[in-house]
Amino acid sequence: MPVTSSSHAGKRKNVLIAVAGQTPAIVTETLWALERQQDVQIDEIRVITTSQGRTILVRELLGENGRFNSYCRDYDVAPGRIAFSEKNVHVLLDAQGRPLEDIRSSRDNRVAADRVYALIKHWTARQDEILFCSAAGGRKTLGIYLAMALMLCGRAEDRLLHVLVAPEFESGVREFFYPPPEEKHYQCFMGLDSDNNPVYHSVSSQQACIELADIPFLRMREIIGGELPLEKGLVETVAHSQLLLNYLHLPPKLTLLLDQGLVRLGHIQFTLSRQLIAVYTFFLIEFNRPEANAAMQQLFEKRLVAAELERLIDRQRQGEHEAYAWETMNDLDDFRARIGPCISKINRTVNKAFGRNRLAQRYRISTGRKYGVYVPDYEILETEGRPFTRVQQ
Repeated sequence: MPVTSSSHAGKRKNVLIAVAGQTPAIVTETLWALERQQDVQIDEIRVITTSQGRTILVRELLGENGRFNSYCRDYDVAPGRIAFSEKNVHVLLDAQGRPLEDIRSSRDNRVAADRVYALIKHWTARQDEILFCSAAGGRKTLGIYLAMALMLCGRAEDRLLHVLVAPEFESGVREFFYPPPEEKHYQCFMGLDSDNNPVYHSVSSQQACIELADIPFLRMREIIGGELPLEKGLVETVAHSQLLLNYLHLPPKLTLLLDQGLVRLGHIQFTLSRQLIAVYTFFLIEFNRPEANAAMQQLFEKRLVAAELERLIDRQRQGEHEAYAWETMNDLDDFRARIGPCISKINRTVNKAFGRNRLAQRYRISTGRKYGVYVPDYEILETEGRPFTRVQQ
């Protein structure tokens, strides 16, 4: 699935994302496979690693004599064409915010998962970049977290990759970082002889078979749609995504508690002010249809229902105003100026509670030239346990 977009052509930037540990050769091997085999011009490299991995990566890849510069010289890559320096190395942090030396405990795994997810979530929000994510390096859990984060946040054009290298080059040739343009011979470690002396044999770079495999992954971003809410870690995001999928498939009853201003859908809930809960209820009981088809004039004609709802809520809260704004309005423009901000505030609250996604879309009030909402299964309670009695205009 070659992609040839390039920031140099005024198009989106191709970014290689890699997780790496003790074997930084994964970075240059993936880079070589993308550029030389698939004709993908990489514009930037970002590596996620531990502090231990960073030390190895900087020593082996970066600097004037590093293998990355060797690759650029071997393949005539102009200086600066691929952005890759120490600032592109993202070190995982422990629970106290200190650089994580290695991933050894369940706590380390948890913070590493959240950090990988946070980085991928941030990078996939950049519309001018395409991500090529290599899960081949680092500890296995890092690759898993990278894949999970991409499942949650990845877009249609982002790719998850695994680089496959001939076994003898993967484990037996320490000096191999990518196939050079001219044939080169390496000493391949074969093991120890009967006297515990290392045994080597010569291998040619032409034997270094490298294959870049695309890993198919389920794009939850496209299934759920839009954004996940707030700043959640990976574990919480997975749980929330599962909840969204369950509710998209089989939504629970939407419940409104008027006296508390509470709107509840299963485990998700949010609160609205008296006026906003009244407006939301107003739409549910008067304009709850499969297609939003109510014009502003129709809303205006039913405005006294909104006033009665506010009066009912105030009675439940042991107080009542003598007059409500909806009752005093005789002008359509005045009504539009008040109802419009109410709808916007309700929809923003729904988006914040659910995330700006397909589930939220079901419970937002449709706007534009026509207005309405469609919630087939709901209940309205005046107070907990007391059903709402429909008000009449």
